[in-house]
Amino acid sequence: MKESKRLIKNTTIYALGDIIPRLLGFISFPILTRYLSPADYGIVNYVGTLTTFLLAFGFLCINTYYLVFYYRCEDSEAQKKLLGNLSSFAILFNLALVVFFLLFGNSLFKLFGSKITFYPYIFIGILTNFFNIFAVLPSALFRLLEKPLLLTIINVSRGVITLLLTLLLVVYYDYSAIGVLYVTLFVNFIYAFIFLYISRNHIIWNICLKQLKEVLRFSLPLLPGSLAYYITTISDRILIDKYLSLSELGVYSTAVTLALILNIFSYGAYKAFEPYIFKNWGTEGFVEIFEKIRNAFVYVLLIGVLCLSVFSKEFFQIMSNVKFHEAYWYVPMIIIGVYSSSLSMLYSTIITAKGKTKINSLVSIIGATISITLNIILLPILGLVSAAIVSSFALTVELFILIWYSKLEVNHKKPFFSVLIVAVAIYFSVYIFSIEQIVIAILLKTIFTFLVIVILSKTLVINPFKMINSFIIK
Repeated sequence: MKESKRLIKNTTIYALGDIIPRLLGFISFPILTRYLSPADYGIVNYVGTLTTFLLAFGFLCINTYYLVFYYRCEDSEAQKKLLGNLSSFAILFNLALVVFFLLFGNSLFKLFGSKITFYPYIFIGILTNFFNIFAVLPSALFRLLEKPLLLTIINVSRGVITLLLTLLLVVYYDYSAIGVLYVTLFVNFIYAFIFLYISRNHIIWNICLKQLKEVLRFSLPLLPGSLAYYITTISDRILIDKYLSLSELGVYSTAVTLALILNIFSYGAYKAFEPYIFKNWGTEGFVEIFEKIRNAFVYVLLIGVLCLSVFSKEFFQIMSNVKFHEAYWYVPMIIIGVYSSSLSMLYSTIITAKGKTKINSLVSIIGATISITLNIILLPILGLVSAAIVSSFALTVELFILIWYSKLEVNHKKPFFSVLIVAVAIYFSVYIFSIEQIVIAILLKTIFTFLVIVILSKTLVINPFKMINSFIIK
């Protein structure tokens, strides 16, 4: 019982450490969309997306090796040497990446047809990524040590400082995209030293080539799947930069920002469900337990999908400059992919529990191939609509493959009809329903949304009050 309570407590703290910085980042959204042009916002989003991809590539999945083999070390000294060896390799490898981009980056991005100048924008992102790598292994260390509070405090403080400095440079000093990028670089630079400091007693710096060969034999097969996931989710913005304008990239990026709020809440809900999946895996009645968890997760996700889509028009009207108002049109299309990606986490967990981890990588590669191929073909013809639909289509294909491969004999009728109900409600309220008076529109949409949620509760046989109380009690 004590072990279970500690697990729930730690999971909650970890989730807060991930969710709060994302929420803080979202708070800056209305300010950025009022003080930045669509082109500037597009640049910021593009560089941020690129940095996320480079972080995954720059680590070569060695952080997974660290999580798996930390407790297999002979003693604490071996654990410290493992951290030191992996950290040394990560720093040297990413330093080599910085040098590579210094020499060839400008020509490389011109070759890809990017409209964003390499200096200073993209290069700032590359430097930001370099300093960001210092946080990855220490974060994994404190998870292994089950010390979530310090890690959460650091992540939240980093989010707060980033928000305040962004407001200072953009609002007070009238910087544009470059100001946002400078803030991110500066904060990551400072926190690189903080992570070095807090891990100082847990690390022995060294280079062991024999161990690194073993590490890379383990981690490199994981890399294609990891990169494929990021390619699926970011290729739309990379290709918009190539085929369309920076202003269109900015409008699309704001729609993505709103749709991705669903990820914040789905991640928190998933972290609550995940321990129970692994705990009950293989037990009698697991299928029934999973079906209940799945239905509850679908319920939470669809409420998020419904609210974000239905009120997207009013959100942009209130929170952003008029240049961004058309972004609401793309939110429902994009959020389909966010929903599919979130639900995929459940089925991916089942496949992981079966020990069939390679299928997760293969599915990600299939999704990335679909996304890139269709976007290259359709983006020049259909524009932003293509980017939104293709991304969601690729992620939904991934979900269907994972459902099929998990081979769980669960009933899919309730989730299917629930998705259908929400889809019809969103189509009507976003693309058909039109009232110019924003207050009246919000009032009517609130009543309409409440009714849809009631129908959703009946369809999935879920008592929302009982579900909330169960989480509070836990």
